[in-house]
Amino acid sequence: MNVTLLMVQKDGGSKEVPLKSLPVIIGRGDDCKVRVPLASVSRNHCELLIDDDELMVRDLKSSNGTFVNKDRVSSRELVPGDLLAVGPVVFVVRIDGHPKEIDAVESFASGAVAVPGDAGGGGADAIAGVPKWGSQQGGGGGGGGSGNAAAKPTKPAAPVPGKPIRKDDELAQIDSLLDDLSDSDFDIDLDDKPKKK
Repeated sequence: MNVTLLMVQKDGGSKEVPLKSLPVIIGRGDDCKVRVPLASVSRNHCELLIDDDELMVRDLKSSNGTFVNKDRVSSRELVPGDLLAVGPVVFVVRIDGHPKEIDAVESFASGAVAVPGDAGGGGADAIAGVPKWGSQQGGGGGGGGSGNAAAKPTKPAAPVPGKPIRKDDELAQIDSLLDDLSDSDFDIDLDDKPKKK
């Protein structure tokens, strides 16, 4: 089984992520094969695996959930053309080259989900009927964010937990994520510097 994730964006941008071996963990942790370093994505968000010759996605108790075709799932079989949402990132599942034709704008609109904690602020560039990307999970005040800058000095582009994300900032991070994604590398990294292994 040849599995590829096609990351799509609302402006029509897209990038292929070939999965050469499974299982694959998607998340913001440094050890994830597909790394999406956004605050709304859990360290180990979800896993793609083969079970009885079927491609499955399994949520790894992520804070904001794993969605397939806008339905929150704990475990589910994936078929060609399914839309997998991890935080604000939408992937089209391609199995053995199918589906061949993908409309990135339509796929993004059909697969994007609201991130819990969305402040609900309107945006002139919002697509009608598509939930807006939100701020941090559990947004709002409260929980000890004073040591966060020191906790992640190697990821200056990543948002600081507890601090609201402006929609434009997150869209810029997604643009950067698309630019940095390499067909031969599973890492999706928002930093401009090469990742040290």
